[in-house]
Amino acid sequence: MPSEIIRRIERELGFTGLVEALASKLSPSDLRSLLMHVYRTRAAEVPVAAISAQAARDPLMSPSAVSARDLWAFDSIAFQAASQFIAVDLSPVCPFSATSTLGGTSQNNVVTAIRNAEALGDPTIALAIEAGRRRNSEEIVRLCASHRVIRLQPFDVPGYSPHFPLFALVSAGRDTGSFRFETAHLLEHVRVYLWMFRMLTAAGFALENPLVELSDMIALEAALAAAGVTSDEVRKSVRAHRLGGSERFLRERGIASPPDSRHPLLESAVIGPLRDEFPEAQFRVNQERLEGLGYYRTFALRISLSAPDGNRYPLVDGGFTDWTARLLGNQKERLLISGIGNEFVCKTYLRR
Repeated sequence: MPSEIIRRIERELGFTGLVEALASKLSPSDLRSLLMHVYRTRAAEVPVAAISAQAARDPLMSPSAVSARDLWAFDSIAFQAASQFIAVDLSPVCPFSATSTLGGTSQNNVVTAIRNAEALGDPTIALAIEAGRRRNSEEIVRLCASHRVIRLQPFDVPGYSPHFPLFALVSAGRDTGSFRFETAHLLEHVRVYLWMFRMLTAAGFALENPLVELSDMIALEAALAAAGVTSDEVRKSVRAHRLGGSERFLRERGIASPPDSRHPLLESAVIGPLRDEFPEAQFRVNQERLEGLGYYRTFALRISLSAPDGNRYPLVDGGFTDWTARLLGNQKERLLISGIGNEFVCKTYLRR
């Protein structure tokens, strides 16, 4: 259904059905040629002063507020911590619609290019596509990357920038039964980040009291469905950048934390070994997490740390998605993705 803005444009141009014609009646190559001509014509009419004005007012055009040396130092340590993962330098773009089709992000929140491409809004999307390609010849694929992404959705968070770097991990392989793949690779990802925090702390970052939380999204979805709560209702009410939103949502609706028959598995296969290796960290199964519901399919992970400002922030987020299963047309495919915001860590946790 066209929006009011689209209807107004069609009325003013006297061309009812303009959007349908562009979206459905032109081939992709013809649409690309048309748009290239339009933007080439418009670009020739832009004065130099307008370029400076746009750069000054649009945060999308502003450089990072964090020193490039600090970001480089973070990346250097992150890649060392993830030494078992193949390091990939990603393209700045991925195929058109990859973010919306795989990740469910609105195309309105992506920088869409004319040439059947879009700027990366999430490095794990591009890593998943690459992992799917490599899965044709490799049993297990482990990839990592650091990449500056662009996200255009509006945020009511002071200091938020629409572009920022993320360090990401993906592990892809085939289901081995009894959640063995899931628990083994959850342990691997968490271990990378906890080693990373140790190394960053030694390099001058104040990363203290890591709390590792694992969640079973299947059990959460079942509990919410039994309470008559839809995934759409959760997505509209719970935002990852609003701390405590999941707990408030459940409390306001009188929904108790759902039981999970796989808690013993997470305790024995993931939490137990990590607790012995990282005594400085706390571990728990969190069955009140709603962020990522419908996005993560089985297990999800989150790691939060105390910051010098007295707050605790979730720095690492991840979980299992169905992206490689869809890309390869095989429901036995498993993919664990996770990531951490380099720039936020440098802004908030670096000692000065």
